[in-house]
Amino acid sequence: MNQAANTHRENNFDFVRLIAALSVLFSHQFALHALPEPIVLKYQTLGGFAVMVFFAVSGYLITGSWHRDPNLRRYAIRRLLRIWPGLACAVLLCALVLGPLVTELPLRAYLSDPTTHSYFRSLIFWIQPFLPGVFPHSPLAYIPNGVMWTIPIELRCYGYLAILGMLGILRFRWALLALLAGTAIWYYGIHGAETVFDQTHQHLFEVEYATFFFSGSCLYYFKDIWSSRSRKWTGTAISVAAGTLAYVTGHLLVAAFFLVPYLVIAFGTSSIPVIRRFGRFGDLSYGVYIYAFPIQQTTLWATPELNIYQHLAIAIPVTLVFAWLSWHLVENVALRYKPR
Repeated sequence: MNQAANTHRENNFDFVRLIAALSVLFSHQFALHALPEPIVLKYQTLGGFAVMVFFAVSGYLITGSWHRDPNLRRYAIRRLLRIWPGLACAVLLCALVLGPLVTELPLRAYLSDPTTHSYFRSLIFWIQPFLPGVFPHSPLAYIPNGVMWTIPIELRCYGYLAILGMLGILRFRWALLALLAGTAIWYYGIHGAETVFDQTHQHLFEVEYATFFFSGSCLYYFKDIWSSRSRKWTGTAISVAAGTLAYVTGHLLVAAFFLVPYLVIAFGTSSIPVIRRFGRFGDLSYGVYIYAFPIQQTTLWATPELNIYQHLAIAIPVTLVFAWLSWHLVENVALRYKPR
């Protein structure tokens, strides 16, 4: 997923994001083999749990970006330069390279199909997941890239943050915390997110992921309270205690809300030798996230006789190569044009 640039040699965020992206890859491999995805705390697959991590980290780092330069035009340009070039490249490669290679339709029919034309709406963040005739025998048929639906949600979180900034609410951190608390009480309590999921197997992802994003925002604005080494241990104890209480009382989604943002941000802002150097080859997490699914679909299509772990053994290194190329040839090149 997409965060403000950070000095990877001073913290662990590159490691956190890369592990989260690889967790999404691992989780989706089960779905592509028509197997149940690993579940974390009952209400989320491993991939969904990793997206929670992404949103918490993003909230922390993007809020820092806004705080350092609360200019709407420059903020919007930075966010678009981080998200759109990689997204555009992945969309075009899927539609114009992968699609014609794997579709069962004649090339002329594929290119003239309205579904193909609709797929290009993803370039303006109107995500259309299907391409005609591609991977028809996959458990997730006709979907070349099944992860992009989360990107517009993150983009809207960026927008919500900017609106709060323009309204002046971000100058009052307790007001931001009160808004987060009210949203969380409504979603997890009054709305009853867990009960709704038990009955319908549906999440309100827009709200759910926003609670993780703005938890990261609050942690940024309150970092003077928790970020020292000694206080991190106190915060960890409080987070674990709250999460454990929610867990033992049967509220596992609430437990994730109490545990993920603080523990992930506390770990990410730390600096552990070896781990803090995971970004020395570039920030590969976004590339892993946007290229893993089409690579996994293609691997399964080309080698259907292999088992899930053999497919993983192929997909992981190939995805890392694509992510490295994406960072060095597309994403980092675009970031050079960020306004300063």
